[in-house]
Amino acid sequence: MPDWFVARAHFERDRPIALKIRRNGQPLNLHLVITDPAFRAWDKAQFDSALALLLVRLILLSLAIFLFFSRSGRQPSARIAAFMLAIGAVAEGHPSAGWAAALGHLPVMLAIPVCLASVSCLLAPIIWLAFCASFTRFRLSQGWNRIVLLVPTVLFGLPMVGSSIAMIYAPSLMARPWLTMLSVPVRLVLDTAGVTPLLFLSVSPFYQPIGHTWLLELWLAMTVVYSAAGCFILLASYCRADSIEERRRMGALCAVAVLFGFIVLQNIFVRNWTSWFGNNPPKFFAPITFVAEAALLLFVPLTLVYRVMADRVANDEGNTKGRTTKLLMQTAETVRTELSLAKIIPSACGGQKIFKDHHDSLHFTSVIA
Repeated sequence: MPDWFVARAHFERDRPIALKIRRNGQPLNLHLVITDPAFRAWDKAQFDSALALLLVRLILLSLAIFLFFSRSGRQPSARIAAFMLAIGAVAEGHPSAGWAAALGHLPVMLAIPVCLASVSCLLAPIIWLAFCASFTRFRLSQGWNRIVLLVPTVLFGLPMVGSSIAMIYAPSLMARPWLTMLSVPVRLVLDTAGVTPLLFLSVSPFYQPIGHTWLLELWLAMTVVYSAAGCFILLASYCRADSIEERRRMGALCAVAVLFGFIVLQNIFVRNWTSWFGNNPPKFFAPITFVAEAALLLFVPLTLVYRVMADRVANDEGNTKGRTTKLLMQTAETVRTELSLAKIIPSACGGQKIFKDHHDSLHFTSVIA
């Protein structure tokens, strides 16, 4: 249950831990001390999975920093992509053991932003939609931008801030009647996204269990709709592309979106096969496939960064061509004007000297141009 993850996040090594649990309706008081780190009890598969996850996180964070501070980082789409990669690098589906206790030892001004960064994946669908709209030059009116992007950010961001503060400094506020709240959509959220949405969308000034359930169901609906809308924008831009290069850019992003969706679905089945179907998973959904899944996942950020940077190069070339074309048009207009004057002045003044002088000046101006 989510309460266990809250308690586990406050475990510390070499410190007494008092647990109050209920088993078969009977309360039990337990006292224990953790002396060894958890990784010493891991088998090879668990160790390889954790190592692969850390490597993927490091690569994602490095790509985010590189993209943000590169020349491409001046583009809005590049900044959003860098933000998206950074979120993927620090996202947490389940708070790890001792995580909240470690944050509690940090200064408040550092602990809360770190906690918010770890759970910012709850806003990933909004950032994905913003990236797709920016990369494809899909424009909405200012009013629609506020409704589509700002409203859900505020709606889910405020409980995230309150829950982050409570997780670190007042974990008792996160105790909830989970058994009465686990409707079918909420169970789907728990199985697919982990306990992070349940825990970090739970604390608000006017908390009610039914309101918490509605908020989780709304978050699930927003995740599905926004993810699908971003993919639809990319697909529509691919179908409307005029040049081969633009079609390649959009097609590559459509391909990595499909690949990412496949990886997410495979990961969901890996984590839930036994609880859903009651038997051992086949080899394709075995936990050992997590390492291959992590390796395959790297194609998504690498392709994303490459295409964002290629889009910047294409924009620079287009701007250069546009400036050159504009300069040529201005030069051609100047020449046409001077030729018209050369024809009009001799007939109006009746003198060849004026025509000759003007012809010389015209030749001199053309040479300078």
